Order: sequence, then structure tokens, then C-alpha cells
Amino acid sequence: MADQSGAMLFAMLLGVLLAAAVAWGVAGAYRRHMLALMRKGAPPDAAHAMFTERETLPARHPPARLDLAANRRAALRFLLLLSALSLLIGVSQSWLALRFVYDSGGDFSLNRLLVLGAVYAWPMVMGWGLLLRWSWGRVVAAIAVFMLAMSVLVMLTSNAAQTIAGVGAWLVGVVAIPMLVTLAIAASGRMRAVAPYLLPFFLLLSGASVAALQALAIGVESAPAWLTSMVEILGAWGTLLFFVLAPWLLLAWPVYALGRWLARAYREKRFSDLGYLFAAYWFVILAASALPALQAVGLVGLTQLLPWLWLPIAWRVLPRWLAQAAPSSPPTLLVLRVFQRDAQVERLFDRIVERWRLSGNTLLIAGTDLISRTLDPDDLFAFLNGQLADRFIASEAEIPVRMAGLDLQPDPDGRYRVNECYCFDSTWQPALRALVQASDVVLMDLRGFTPENQGCRFELRVLAAASHLRRVLLLHDGQTAGEAAAADFAGAPAHRFVWLEAGRLNSRKTGEVLAALFAAAPPPLSHHSAPAR
Repeated sequence: MADQSGAMLFAMLLGVLLAAAVAWGVAGAYRRHMLALMRKGAPPDAAHAMFTERETLPARHPPARLDLAANRRAALRFLLLLSALSLLIGVSQSWLALRFVYDSGGDFSLNRLLVLGAVYAWPMVMGWGLLLRWSWGRVVAAIAVFMLAMSVLVMLTSNAAQTIAGVGAWLVGVVAIPMLVTLAIAASGRMRAVAPYLLPFFLLLSGASVAALQALAIGVESAPAWLTSMVEILGAWGTLLFFVLAPWLLLAWPVYALGRWLARAYREKRFSDLGYLFAAYWFVILAASALPALQAVGLVGLTQLLPWLWLPIAWRVLPRWLAQAAPSSPPTLLVLRVFQRDAQVERLFDRIVERWRLSGNTLLIAGTDLISRTLDPDDLFAFLNGQLADRFIASEAEIPVRMAGLDLQPDPDGRYRVNECYCFDSTWQPALRALVQASDVVLMDLRGFTPENQGCRFELRVLAAASHLRRVLLLHDGQTAGEAAAADFAGAPAHRFVWLEAGRLNSRKTGEVLAALFAAAPPPLSHHSAPAR
């Protein structure tokens, strides 16, 4: 069984590394393809570009309620939910380990069960990082703090003589390999956007290749005639390569069908992006725990995977519970920005948009700057199938159909999706008008804005003509040409446009931006006059 567990560990590590490597290449190819498609078509004509405040967009439905307190409650509720699920999985894993893996004879105390369960629940920290969009450095630091707390807990509750060094070494053994494996598929935004969705396929393919090589190793001991002939024709290395790749050919159709099912399941809201990532992390972590157990006690060690089943059960039950807290008319946020400032916009998305998704929908015009934040399974497999161009709006006549197809219902976990509008250079302006018409609040990142940013200036003129908007929050920094921007919405009511300095988007500033988006009145640190450059 030791050989089997070693082979399974190798297959898992190989699958994870392949998923990470391919994800890196796919993300780059997706970005290049997106950029090429966006540049397709003629540029907007002068008639579109001269949209002014004298034009007025029609009024829409009554504005939805904006409630910052409800958003904070939703964030807390979600953190508690991820923690509760992690504790449930951890305690279940603890019971199975004490019952089948550890030499306890099936006799153990409630205290030992709960303490071990709390230790095994450490991936809750990774769940917090997913929801709050922590960097990996912050996640690792938080895991270290969690394990330090667990060390103290183990020392205080243990009946046996323990040393802090011994407890620390045991906890590192529990966490190190699973965390490093998980880090391989989520170390950067570029990999985190793609690798988890490719992981099931490469785990299946790598497992099949390792199984074929093991079968070959067994067959060599009493080699059949066909194997001998193959070695004579292909040579030793050619035969090995055949046994590695042949399973991939056999599994090509099942893998393709699995990909289509995954994309369809996401479209049908059977899972959310965060729910999928949380489940993927937990699966890798439980699998890494099951392999040593498999080596120690045989096939019964695979019971360490069973607690993962709590997750699909939870995603089936949760919508009924979360629906009670969901607003009847969720607000819609339109996000506009100065393009080609990727790192800055990604940080804005992580800190502001992800929080907004707990309360309402988000609309934006798709761009390459947010691929690592907005790419979902449906987008990914549309690209791999060569169908990404079908998502682009080819003419103004298509816009009503695309707007009717916006996904405005909450996911099973209660969060709302980001709806991207894919546009060619020739169609983004009429699409913008439609997006503005569907929005309640606008967040426009004008950090780094200059008078030469004609796209942003057109957007400001459209926003000035949209009388239904509750607020347009304009973020600026020391490089923002505020007077030029203000000139483009000079005819709009003074209360609609609110400026907020956001040169450094730290925790305090994040709170100010959220307060400005949700507040019934402008926040005290905002202002209506254009910032001086």
C-alpha cells in the first residue's frame, strides 16, 4: 500500500503542477485573444463621440435601497458560514481519523475530538482570504497565527506531556504539504483565475497516466508478446511515452464532456465562483491528508475524503436560508475605469467590488485588466472551444438581447455575479448607454485620468445625462485632471457627482469608498468640486 499511496501522491502533485502550468499559458492566450477581439471593428464615429448633457437617457425603475449596514451583516454572515462549514468538515475528519486512522481503538474523548477538529479546520483561513481577497502573503501569515493559537490550545487541553516544539512540528506536518499544493494553483491572480477549473481534468489525466505506468511495471515482470513487440518498435522511451499519453487520448472525450458540464452547471447556478474555489481547496487539502492515512491503514484511509461531501450538501441547502436575507430589489453598480492600470484596478475590484457583490449586482465593460478577477468557467470553456468571439456585441441591434440576458439573480451562496459586457471598439459606446440605464450607482476610477482619455470623457457625458442615477462616485489621485473631467458633466445636478481622493486604497479608504457608495448622503470626506491637480 505504500507504493500505491506514493503513486497517488505523485499523480496528485503532477496534476496540480500541470494545471498550474497550463493555466498560466491559457490565461496569457485568453488575454491576447481578448485584446485582439476588442480592437476588431471600426472605431466609434464622431456622432457617438459628441454625446452631451443635452441628451437625456429615459428614466428606469425606482432605485433600489442602498444599505451599508446590511452589507456589513452579509459580510459577517458569510465569514461565519465559511467558518462553520470548515469546523463541520474538520470535526468530521477528526472523528474519522480517530475512528479509523489513529491508534485509539475507537475510544477517544470529546475533548480530543473537538481539539483535533479545530486543528483540521485551518482551511477556514483560506476561505476568509477568498472572501476578503487577501494576498497570499497575508493568507500564509494568518494561517501561522491560527496555528500558533492551536498550539496553545493543544498544550492547554492535552493530558499527556507535550513540548511546544513537538506540537509545532506536528502542526507544520498537518499544514505544510496541503498549503504548498494549494499555493501552486492559487499563488497569483493569473493562476487562480484558471487553474482551479483545470484541476479536475489534470488530476484525472495524471492519475490515468500513473495507473498505466504502474500496469506497465507489473506487465514487464511477465511481458506479453504485444508488449515485447511494442518495445522493439518504439523503443523503451517510446513505449513509456505511449503509456503516459495513451490514457489522455482515451479520456479526451470524457474530459471534454466534463468541461462542458462544469460550464453549464455554472451557468445554471449550481455553484458560485467562490464556492467552487473553496471546495477545490478543501479537496486538495483532504486528499493530501488521506494519502498518509492510506499508507498507514490501507484503503480505509480514504475515509478522510468523506467530509468534503458536506460542501455540495451545503450549497444545496444554503439558498433557502440565504434567500430570507436577500433584498427583494438588489442595487446595481456600474464600474468604469481608466484602462491600462491593471494592478490599481485589480486592487479596487478586490476591496470594493467583492464587498458590493454581497449586496447587489455589478456591471462593467469587459477588459484585459480584470481577467484575473472576472474569468469564470463559462468564459474559460467558451475560449477553449473557440467561441469567445460569440460573446462580443457585434452591432447596436444586439444590445437589447444581451441586456435581457444579464444574470441578476444571486448565486447559491447569496452573492451576486459580475456581468461583463464584451464589446468591439465599434460597439462599446451604445453598450455603455444601456449599462448606465440598468444601473443605480456608478463607481468611476479616474485615478491617472488625463484629457487625452477620450473614452472616459464620453462616459462622463453619458453619466451626466442619466437623471435616474443615485450617485456617481469619482475616485481621484494626484495625477487626475479633475477640471477637464468636471467640464464633461458641468450641466448635471451638483449632488450627482461626488469626488473622493483614493490615491492609496488602504483599509480606511476602502471603508470611505463603501460608505460613499451606500450612503443616502455624501460622506463628510467627499466633495462635489473638481480636485486640483
